[in-house]
Amino acid sequence: MTEHTGRGIIESQSRIIAELLEKTAFKEGLRLFLRNIDPENSPQLVRTILGKDVEVPLALVGALPSIANCLIRAIEELIIQVSEKFPPPLLAGFMESLLEEIDKEALARAITNAKGLAEDLAPVFQAAWKAIEERSGRK
Repeated sequence: MTEHTGRGIIESQSRIIAELLEKTAFKEGLRLFLRNIDPENSPQLVRTILGKDVEVPLALVGALPSIANCLIRAIEELIIQVSEKFPPPLLAGFMESLLEEIDKEALARAITNAKGLAEDLAPVFQAAWKAIEERSGRK
């Protein structure tokens, strides 16, 4: 993994988001945007991106390690912050309400499809897992 130092896109966006989060209009716009997410159209978005131009999907795939590292670090910090700021009973109730809204049939299909893809890529994942275990000192 390449470590990036200095200012980059995430750092600059963090500063911009900090400023925007102080604005009531931005927060209301964000709430409106989030209320109008339409998951049923996600497959069409993927087909459009993959079907129109091979360069964009390849660029996205090429950026996956950086994207994954951003998500991993963001999730790690989210877990730390949530654990420190919210009592467990509140979190449990909140998660229960979120899970009620998850499309369980689509999730089951995604897991089934991911399992098949993971089986095809198992040798790559096994090598990566071995490297992780060696780095963490666990075997």
